[in-house]
Amino acid sequence: MSTKMRTYLVIFMTFVLLVTIGTGCAAPKETPQPAPTPAPAPVAAETPKPTYPEKEVEVVYHSSAGSGGDIFLRTMGKAVDKNLGKAWVVNNMPGASGANAWNYSAKAKPDGYTLLGISSTIITSPILNEMPVSYKDFEPVAMMFTDPMVLFVPADSKLTSIKDLVDTAKAKPGKVKFAGGTPGELGFVAGRELMKAAGFEIALVPFEGGGDAAVTVLGGHLDGGIGEYAEIASNVEAGKLRIIGSFNKMPLSPDIQTVAEAGYPEVKVEKLRGVLAPKGTPKEVIDIIAEAMKKALDDPDFKKYYEAGNLIPSFKAGDDFRKLMDEQDAQIRAAVGK
Repeated sequence: MSTKMRTYLVIFMTFVLLVTIGTGCAAPKETPQPAPTPAPAPVAAETPKPTYPEKEVEVVYHSSAGSGGDIFLRTMGKAVDKNLGKAWVVNNMPGASGANAWNYSAKAKPDGYTLLGISSTIITSPILNEMPVSYKDFEPVAMMFTDPMVLFVPADSKLTSIKDLVDTAKAKPGKVKFAGGTPGELGFVAGRELMKAAGFEIALVPFEGGGDAAVTVLGGHLDGGIGEYAEIASNVEAGKLRIIGSFNKMPLSPDIQTVAEAGYPEVKVEKLRGVLAPKGTPKEVIDIIAEAMKKALDDPDFKKYYEAGNLIPSFKAGDDFRKLMDEQDAQIRAAVGK
């Protein structure tokens, strides 16, 4: 091999050796690492359900024992007891046109253990008597019924119809005397509205409870009365009292003439029955009470009661109930000019 060829071979071998060394010294490629698995999101702890009720519940009412509202609350209470597991105890607080019961309930601890049974009186009375407390000072729980308002007389009365009442009262202004509830009660407002529409005048005698009013009418001390059908139903069935007209069409007594059918459709009276709670009562507790009341409508004994009393089921809870009370408040204010 020539010297020149050897020189080329040495240069070539040197090149190969340098390439080999350079390749071996190169930094090894990094193996791609998988992305880290994100930590699981924290699971929100479930809000514990309220253990309500843990003791009996006081239900305050503004009228005396035996009134339509008292009977309603006590009868419904038996059905609600089954759903809540604790007793409803009705506490009657008559007086001051309802203010005694409402002030007491408004100041009660808002924990669901003091409730307020109501009728439309809680709307009418604060308006007519300019009270500082009203339905707006409470949380709406649920409305259950419209309670038919009726005109009733002793069974032997010569008054047999709304027309008879109007004609007799026109012939003897102020001489006919009817029980009309307290000055803030819807029966009282209904009587005033009917007198205004028909152009007659009767003396409306106030009573704290419909039971007392019925006894006075039966005793012959008054010519008749205006009140809830439920308050006088037993005396009507016994033939002691007679209904001559109604402010509402009663499902089971369609033959009884209404005020509207007698020619006074502008007189609208819808007496509600329901329950309120003190301001600040937790919504979770209110929902439990409302659901128990709704279920009570299917209770056989309670159903027997409200059908016999011609009560008109009209369940409304929460905002729907509040809206109805707001509408009735506006109606009453327009009717009495306040």
